[in-house]
Amino acid sequence: MGLIEVKPRSFAYLLQPKPVAIIVSIDSSGKANGMSAAWLTPTSRDPPLIAAAISPKRYTYELIKQSKDFTVNVLDASMVNESEFFGSYSGRSVDKFEKSRLTLTRSNIVKSPYIAEALTVLECTLYNEYPAGDHELIIGKVEKAYVREEAVEGDTYNIAKVKILLYLGSGKYTTTLDKRIT
Repeated sequence: MGLIEVKPRSFAYLLQPKPVAIIVSIDSSGKANGMSAAWLTPTSRDPPLIAAAISPKRYTYELIKQSKDFTVNVLDASMVNESEFFGSYSGRSVDKFEKSRLTLTRSNIVKSPYIAEALTVLECTLYNEYPAGDHELIIGKVEKAYVREEAVEGDTYNIAKVKILLYLGSGKYTTTLDKRIT
């Protein structure tokens, strides 16, 4: 078996799967909007920073720039339909939270709310941003982090008890095994 060539534009799918999150931000009146995202990565522990690659065409990008904060809400595998919905419509024309079964909860530090049903929640303030081709790298400083109690063992996910929603790309999803391999 040998390697086959793929289009350079498709390389991102070869670095998947990645956990799916809904990034929540608010407009100037306090109305929340969310978008599905899988292009997320930690960039620093001190200070605690996370990067999200977001197209400047997205409504969420505009709101983060205005509000200077956002929440990252990691989903479990039962929320695949919510991920698809939040990734398929623009908050400019649809109130996604009104049409979904998700519950918004007031954050403790940032203005943007978080999703009560999320597996993990990160409250973030806008730390910096950098141009990155057709996307911007939004760097958030993690001000508070929460995880469902049953979802962790020590400081990692307990995958015997929780199934993280993972995005493969091209509208395809998967989840974790029932056990660690190491």
